Amino acid sequence: MPVSTTRSTRHTLISRACNTGDEAAWVEFDRIYRRFITYVLGQIGVARDDCDDLTQQILLTLTRDLPGYDRDKGRFRSWLSAVIRHAALAHLRRSRSEQARLSMVETDLSNESRDRASDLDERIETEWATYVASLAMERVRSQFQGKAIEVFELGLDGVALEEICARTGLTAASAYTLRKRVKKRLYLEIRELIRNLEP
Repeated sequence: MPVSTTRSTRHTLISRACNTGDEAAWVEFDRIYRRFITYVLGQIGVARDDCDDLTQQILLTLTRDLPGYDRDKGRFRSWLSAVIRHAALAHLRRSRSEQARLSMVETDLSNESRDRASDLDERIETEWATYVASLAMERVRSQFQGKAIEVFELGLDGVALEEICARTGLTAASAYTLRKRVKKRLYLEIRELIRNLEP
């Protein structure tokens, strides 16, 4: 999926979704953020059976509150993190079997200073960066054929150039060039996603 240059996509997804009449933006918003929210909830200890319902609740909250989001008051990721955190805490409070985890999270929140994000918020930030990179890689995979992706991923795994050449049958120069092209495209896709998803 190449980076789009159409007029409609020059606006960020968030700004488009804030326009309640842009149904396509909401569909795209749901597609991208549902998967991320479900993953984060699982990582912070919400039972798998509850993740789908809680994700739906969070998306409903975002649907209701997003048109009032003011980027001048803070980053969207910080706002999203707070919505996920509050929903997760409310859910954990209702679940007696999660009292130990709740106590840990509430202690973390009570120790949070104004200048330092909670461990949970930091974790959400880290997971978001990883998620954006994975979305970008999905796009990149659709743009390259042949051995380019294999060469790039072997490099990410720490495989030496000589071994990559042995496995793929490529010359060192060809392997290096392919890896460089994929890396550049991945960088551009990440930049484009950040522009689109992080107003």
